[in-house]
Amino acid sequence: MAQDETAVSQEKEPFKEHLMISEQPSFILFKKTRALEIQITDFLLNIIQGGFLFSKALSCYFQEGVKEGFSALKDQVSSFEAKNDSLRRDISNQLYVHMILPDMRSDILKLLEGCDHIINKYEDDLILLSVEQTKIPSSLKAGLTNMIQTNLDCVSALIDGVKAFFSGQDVNRFVQKVYVLEHQVDLEAVELKKIVFQSSLSLARQLQLKQFIYGIEKISDMAEDTADGLIIMSVKHTL
Repeated sequence: MAQDETAVSQEKEPFKEHLMISEQPSFILFKKTRALEIQITDFLLNIIQGGFLFSKALSCYFQEGVKEGFSALKDQVSSFEAKNDSLRRDISNQLYVHMILPDMRSDILKLLEGCDHIINKYEDDLILLSVEQTKIPSSLKAGLTNMIQTNLDCVSALIDGVKAFFSGQDVNRFVQKVYVLEHQVDLEAVELKKIVFQSSLSLARQLQLKQFIYGIEKISDMAEDTADGLIIMSVKHTL
């Protein structure tokens, strides 16, 4: 038990390098519309920051349940989700003004929508957890913490790929990293489900924990789906 709690309490800051806007490459697709470039950069950074807060919220939940710390972090994730909804609408309007090719505009909006679904998932999972208040056995906490981190690494690779696309760079290595990490999440989820169903917990609790694991596992699936669209876009559009 003490070992599990130690693993959970060790907070990681996986995305600090992504939070430096000044270090972002210029988006050559929008070189004549700096305001649009800034909006898309903020949009992508909000997804990264939302993931970091999502991870912290779950770590807090594992330690103390639904208390003030968890609730505050959940609200911060919701705040970033709301900011991105507003940004996505503004970006859409700007694209209609500045993008001449409708096909390109449509693909960009679909790509950003796929990214936005991820931060929506962060918010939805935390809200559901606050309602159901799933009891997490100590035997799962370390494994869940690792799987959460792998999910966030997967999302980070996707966001790097999106930035590479807008910057006119090759996206393939980032997409391949998404695929590798998504598969790793699948493997970690299987091991966690084995622990659940080999335990003496009631069937009701086993099914609840299975659904909780699946909810987190789904994040990397969403990143993979968006990466599939990204690789198609990179073939269709040469910037």
